[in-house]
Amino acid sequence: MKNEIYKIFEGNFRSGSYIRLGENKDLSLYLGKDDSGKYAFEFRGKYNPIKISSSDVILVAQFKSNDTYTLRFSLENKDLLEYFCTFCEDLFEATKNIKEDSIAYKQLNERYFSWKKLFRPHAGSMSDSEILGLLGELLFMDERMIPEWGASIALNSWTGPEKTHKDFSTENVWYEIKTISSGKNSVKISSLEQLDSEIEGFLIVYDLEKMSPSFNGLKLNTLVQKLLHQMSSSNREEFINKLSLYNYDFSPNYDNFVYSVVGCSTYEVKDDFPRLSRKSIPTGIDKVQYEINLSDIEEYKL
Repeated sequence: MKNEIYKIFEGNFRSGSYIRLGENKDLSLYLGKDDSGKYAFEFRGKYNPIKISSSDVILVAQFKSNDTYTLRFSLENKDLLEYFCTFCEDLFEATKNIKEDSIAYKQLNERYFSWKKLFRPHAGSMSDSEILGLLGELLFMDERMIPEWGASIALNSWTGPEKTHKDFSTENVWYEIKTISSGKNSVKISSLEQLDSEIEGFLIVYDLEKMSPSFNGLKLNTLVQKLLHQMSSSNREEFINKLSLYNYDFSPNYDNFVYSVVGCSTYEVKDDFPRLSRKSIPTGIDKVQYEINLSDIEEYKL
């Protein structure tokens, strides 16, 4: 998803040329290309520099000219330009109202350290089933939680990354998200606690069909980008931290996993819903996994 910064970078920059970013006259932020022709974001000001390590994707440089320091973030991998532009947008939004260089420098460092977790190119360590699971949770956040509750509450309610028993829970309602491959007619419940609750909740089942990489369908990286654009700077930081718990990164490898959304079903989990509960399991049994046939719970579908 191309933002305004991407459009600026599309301009014909020469190596070593920059334009000023934003209208804050107290802060000097720039976009352009470094001397090697890499897309770059620069902050120029008076501050006490600390050591900042580069990542595999973002080269960090600091240098002094007269009495002013420059902090520069340069993109090493052009394949990740859209993500770098979102990163630059976040740096800008996090500092656009700051008047003191030292405070802006600290904020830029903190933002970079958060984003660094996602800039690990070609790691692509998530399995097919992990990609499916994360897609389902992010789809639910995009389609239901953010429109109904707003980004802040949606993020606070999203506890799937922390491996809690319910994927989303807020106020007096909870949601367990399952994603299945098209053609499958059952969902796996991996613990007793996933559907066990004194409070009524909902089982959400996304049905996704895997397509060829050339298909114009749902991609994990694209969905992450879409959600990042819907969030404020503080929400983005929390979102990034939760994504990192899934070992997600901006690997282009994930773009080879493309899906078509066949459907989404919502089931009301109430007293007579077919499920196992802790109180129904004999003492001594610790862990239980089971599957629910979707054809047999049609009466609970909303």
